[in-house]
Amino acid sequence: MRQAPVIHLRGIDSSIARALIERIFRTNAHLVVPGTHFQEISQRYATELEFGACELHAAVDLPLATGHRLMLIGLGPFDEPSDGENGFDIDGLEITLTVPAHLGMEVDSEWIDCIILVHDLLPRVKDTVWGSPLFSQWMGKLNTNIVPVPVGNAEYWWVSDIDVADAFVRMLIGDEPFPSQIKVSGRRAWSQEQTLEELTLLHARTVAGRTGHFGIEHLTAAPTPTIEVKSLIVNPSMPLTMKDNSQQRPDLSPLHDMLHRIDGDGWRPLVPIRTALMHALVDYIE
Repeated sequence: MRQAPVIHLRGIDSSIARALIERIFRTNAHLVVPGTHFQEISQRYATELEFGACELHAAVDLPLATGHRLMLIGLGPFDEPSDGENGFDIDGLEITLTVPAHLGMEVDSEWIDCIILVHDLLPRVKDTVWGSPLFSQWMGKLNTNIVPVPVGNAEYWWVSDIDVADAFVRMLIGDEPFPSQIKVSGRRAWSQEQTLEELTLLHARTVAGRTGHFGIEHLTAAPTPTIEVKSLIVNPSMPLTMKDNSQQRPDLSPLHDMLHRIDGDGWRPLVPIRTALMHALVDYIE
């Protein structure tokens, strides 16, 4: 019988970490979190812990060891007092670092087994680190009755944190080793015009629902945007023009291939972007 995986999470003060924890609790894994968050997580997910197969541990009670997987999320710091003198230098400990791609961070990968770059995430709670800066600007304008307009011609590959968390957990509980780098994004390109059309309508409907001031414009169905599905593999011609570079989708083949080897399903985001936009905007509306 296969032993339940041991997953350590560090840097859990983020929207993506919350989504990840929610998803891990639906597995039989041993989830290890920093001691400062253990009590809060135990209380928040008391029902899942009582009736589910997942077990929650504080880092001091289940230290890093050979065969464990450690996911570092965001910008750190990541160390725990229980790590001891060797820190993360443990043979057989697989370490992944997950960061928002829009920050353009340069990471020393010598001690990291895999760097995961997440592009164009739509978190369900307001998050200044993981959320798109442009999305935050748009919401600020909508909340002050200013019509947002596109900035440049960049396209976006929006993806829900629900789909990202699901993919992460499938990889963490699987037996496949992580590749050196994984890029995560949606599979479909959204222009800023398409995104703003959806976002503006969803914002107006949400505000109307909270105030009770519905009009016919709020009940009119939004047109379905024309979205192009592109190949998972990206082989850009060199050199790219500035316009081409702004529209180049991240190469999803390492992500898709690893997921396919694990369970045969590959990378197939299921949350519609219209739904993800609705989830993302709610926390911005007072």
